[in-house]
Amino acid sequence: MKQKKFSFFGFLLFIFLVSSLYAQEARINMENVGFGKTSQDARFNVYNTGEIYLTNVTFYVDGREYKTIYGLSTPGDGFVTTLYLQPGKHLVEVKTPEGAYDSLDITISSAKEKSFEIIEEPPPISEENITWIAAIILIIILVIIVWLFIRKPELEKKKS
Repeated sequence: MKQKKFSFFGFLLFIFLVSSLYAQEARINMENVGFGKTSQDARFNVYNTGEIYLTNVTFYVDGREYKTIYGLSTPGDGFVTTLYLQPGKHLVEVKTPEGAYDSLDITISSAKEKSFEIIEEPPPISEENITWIAAIILIIILVIIVWLFIRKPELEKKKS
């Protein structure tokens, strides 16, 4: 009788452990975060939002395999990747061997290049100004030293 109870509880424990392992879900989240140097360089953030490790994230564009990122992604981790896409509407999908899946519709404009206007702010103190500031500080220090040497004999005369 004890052996049957032990077998029954062992079987229940085995079922519980197996079901808890399979209850963990593989999930992935992809979002478009902008573009690269051209409007055809689409940048994507991809996050492992599930509870298990993900491997070999494969990107599909309009149903065709585009590229695979080989590696291991732990739960909560993510990465950024760029896909070069032709102008038009596209369905971008991401899949893993563990069953995680996400998709995103994206429209790429036909503009060849983005026009960037780079505005550089001048540094707060230029190198030329630093030289002048250093020279002025040095002159002030020298004036103080000379003044102290001149004052010292006067102070000694007053003491005697």
